[in-house]
Amino acid sequence: MSGVDVAPPPADAGAGGHRDCETCLGPDAEFPAELSALSLVELQVLHSRVVCQLEHEYLVNPDGPHPVTQDRHEELSAELEARQGAASGA
Repeated sequence: MSGVDVAPPPADAGAGGHRDCETCLGPDAEFPAELSALSLVELQVLHSRVVCQLEHEYLVNPDGPHPVTQDRHEELSAELEARQGAASGA
């Protein structure tokens, strides 16, 4: 998965996510600039990783999730909806 492969987070949980979760994609981790270039499977995996991070941030931060995580979730959701609409309209 060319645009989705990201190294697991370091032991101190810096950029990739939090310490106990290697499947989350933290706000400092790499994120593809162009989602339309990803396959559907790559897009779904990326969405799952961002949702994991979003859920974690809701649980640990009383102020809510990081704005970057929220923006990524909205971008991914919009791309998934657009593809679903294109598939059902074809």
